[in-house]
Amino acid sequence: MQISERDSAYVACRSLCEGLVAAGVTDAVVCPGSRSMPLALTVDATAGLRTWVRIDERSAGFFALGLAKGYGKPMVLVCTSGTAAANYLPAVVEAHYSGVPLVVLTADRPPELRGWGAGQTIDQHSLYGSHVRWFCETPVPSELPPSQARRWFAQAAARAAEQATGLSPGPVHLNVPFREPLEPVAVAVAPSEGLEATQDYVVRSARDLSATSSTGTDALVDFADAHERGVVIAGPMHDGVLWADAVAEFCRRSGWPLLAEPCSQLRRELPGVVVTNHHDVLLRTTWADTEPPGAVLRVGGAPTCKPLRLWIERHRPAFALIDPARSWIDASFSVSLHLGVGPDVLAEAAEQLTGSGVGWARRWADADARAAAAIDGVLDAEPLQEAGVARQLGRSLPAGHALYASNSMPVRDIDTYLRARPEPLAVHASRGASGIDGVISAAAGVAASGTPTTVLVGDLAFRHDLGGLVGAFDPAPAPIDLTVVVVDNGGGTIFSFLPAYGAVDADAFDRLMTTPPARRSAELAGALAAAVGFEHHHVASCAQLHDVLGSTQSNSGVRVITIDIDPDANRDQHRRLAAAVELAAAGAKPGSQ
Repeated sequence: MQISERDSAYVACRSLCEGLVAAGVTDAVVCPGSRSMPLALTVDATAGLRTWVRIDERSAGFFALGLAKGYGKPMVLVCTSGTAAANYLPAVVEAHYSGVPLVVLTADRPPELRGWGAGQTIDQHSLYGSHVRWFCETPVPSELPPSQARRWFAQAAARAAEQATGLSPGPVHLNVPFREPLEPVAVAVAPSEGLEATQDYVVRSARDLSATSSTGTDALVDFADAHERGVVIAGPMHDGVLWADAVAEFCRRSGWPLLAEPCSQLRRELPGVVVTNHHDVLLRTTWADTEPPGAVLRVGGAPTCKPLRLWIERHRPAFALIDPARSWIDASFSVSLHLGVGPDVLAEAAEQLTGSGVGWARRWADADARAAAAIDGVLDAEPLQEAGVARQLGRSLPAGHALYASNSMPVRDIDTYLRARPEPLAVHASRGASGIDGVISAAAGVAASGTPTTVLVGDLAFRHDLGGLVGAFDPAPAPIDLTVVVVDNGGGTIFSFLPAYGAVDADAFDRLMTTPPARRSAELAGALAAAVGFEHHHVASCAQLHDVLGSTQSNSGVRVITIDIDPDANRDQHRRLAAAVELAAAGAKPGSQ
């Protein structure tokens, strides 16, 4: 891999890796992830370091522990941010008490994104507590001139190796924050300007605005009446049904469309409300920038939809956040009005609105309908891929059923392609820290509450929680109704949608990021089904998927449905879907009332 001397992030990683090699480190265990891309690519390209790739961080930690025991020298562990790093803890604890040297390198979000609801972001500072010999949070590499980055990270490598192999050997932990872009670039990355964005707005405190309901009501009424072209965004909410009436009435009275992701529990047909189904792909089109919003009102957590975030950041509309928990989830630093109020205040405000944005909402409805027709035109004519699976689950799962979406591609495809229905479909996902670990176990917990549950996972998340699948089959204290739908695209192909795909060595990218498993999920599920006794169905079309889902509705128990996905055809289909929606949206003429 060629590294430009002007690329501080990769210069820093190279100095760190070369310093570890100079200190006697010979092997590194790498787990796939986006934020850790600079570390993973550099580790793999460093002469003298042998790279082992493991998809499950908990297993990877113990694998590195065994390597260190076998060779009698420190080993390196690399992972991305969030729960991936937390899954190293059992191995770190064991290394601490057994005196095994490990150098744990965890990637992280930069400081300005922590504590604001940025995806896959947890508190990684001193994550392993007293179970490490040394903890260090490194500088953000792009903040240092390359010459300084080279010196600092080389010295940190030497210190890490010394601390891990001293009189009392054990693990050390370096937490390395990176800013985007994460792929190698020819110029240094400028520090984020996100924090400066708040200077453009007057942010009122939640305490001031929630002191009385009338204060919050008046603020909401003034906010809505001042803007004709607004949108209501509903992010992930467990209690979204409690907000449904208030949100619907606000949309009806204001004339604003509702951009609700399924995990909000508000992606459903609401009389008199324009509920968008495909804003993820619509906001990627040129149409989106001919219809810029004047205002945004958000309820719930940070939306999954990245194009929505980028759309807001481009246009910087007035932004009101209803945040009764006062969590300040705003990683874009876009909020101009912060309201610590509940659905009752939103309902009171809705009753006083005099908005007239009906034409604006109608244009969104027209664009969304055009997008739906374009999507159907592609999916109905082609073999089953990930987008078709997400659409079909929305069509086939009955009322009273729950859908649990794994992170990575499943939750994004559900957000993009699952459509509003007359009957509610409870949709859940682990969007707090956005990891792919424990998803089957979490879905089994939903099913154990008495709600028949289907969980949509990729093949890596499936392998991450095979123990959860086997545990779900245990009938004690009562059997559960759980269907596991596995879309097997041959590894973590979500990374192939990133800018780095095609910009770095293809073999290294595939091995370190995509990590294709040696066995397809159908083979693995079939072997497990024979051993444990659950149902296994392998399907290849929407019709087959619909039939299997229908046949399971009358029989409780645990079952696995596997679907083989061609990663190249799938990636190409996603691009053609976006192109079809771009063309269709162009027919939805912009204009103001």
